[in-house]
Amino acid sequence: MKIPVTRLFSSDPDPIDVNCVVAPAGGLEDRYPNGVTLLAEIRHISHGVFIEGTITGRENETCARCLESFSRDVNFAVAEAYSEDVPESDALISDVAPLVNREIDVHELVSQLLEVDEPIAAVCDPRCRGICPICGGNRNVRLCACSEATIDPRLAGLARLLEERGTD
Repeated sequence: MKIPVTRLFSSDPDPIDVNCVVAPAGGLEDRYPNGVTLLAEIRHISHGVFIEGTITGRENETCARCLESFSRDVNFAVAEAYSEDVPESDALISDVAPLVNREIDVHELVSQLLEVDEPIAAVCDPRCRGICPICGGNRNVRLCACSEATIDPRLAGLARLLEERGTD
């Protein structure tokens, strides 16, 4: 969805209010099956436009600790400048996005911001106990009796060396 902003370049224009549901693309469809809501205002700035507002929605995630599916609320600010002075070829290296044909591609903007907002390791709950490395059971569902004192076979030689140093 592209929003034309040509009218903002006339003398003393009113800002453009944006209130729309955006279905993100680029592999984000599964994480945001109901899309996200963009509530923003676009106003004229020198040689371009500025969009400011919020993106809200619900994201489907997989917990990095227990591997269970869960949903989390997404709510973050949008503040992006677009300039006619920035060539499209400089889009990746510029702090300001290029304003091409005096239109803002809302799908592209939202998709980029959702990717940046993605946590490195999302967890379903800060108290999540994760999966037992011995039996593979979900520790949130049932506690297992597995011993945590097992030594990773890749570090067994180092463990033997430490034992030998400690017995002298």
